[in-house]
Amino acid sequence: MARLADSELTELGRDVARQLVGADKVKAVEVETGLDASDEPAYHFWFRWDPDPDWPLMGLMRIRLGQKLRDELLSRGDASYPFIHILTKQDWDKRDGA
Repeated sequence: MARLADSELTELGRDVARQLVGADKVKAVEVETGLDASDEPAYHFWFRWDPDPDWPLMGLMRIRLGQKLRDELLSRGDASYPFIHILTKQDWDKRDGA
């Protein structure tokens, strides 16, 4: 299985977000590599949303982002699962390492 470079994953996250919601809403993307609950490779995609997201629609947006990222990863030979995290600017700034 192929593993994509961190910079490629970040750019992929930006591209997918731009396609689905537009460049004006997602201000930052970070990706952390790790394992899922079954010890399989996984990626945690963190999206900083600005202005604050419309929370009732975020469940659907998380699903769409996850599906599109999963499709893109598989097309590149990477079967790692993408976990999606959407944060406001305030929550983004509170994260460890922010």
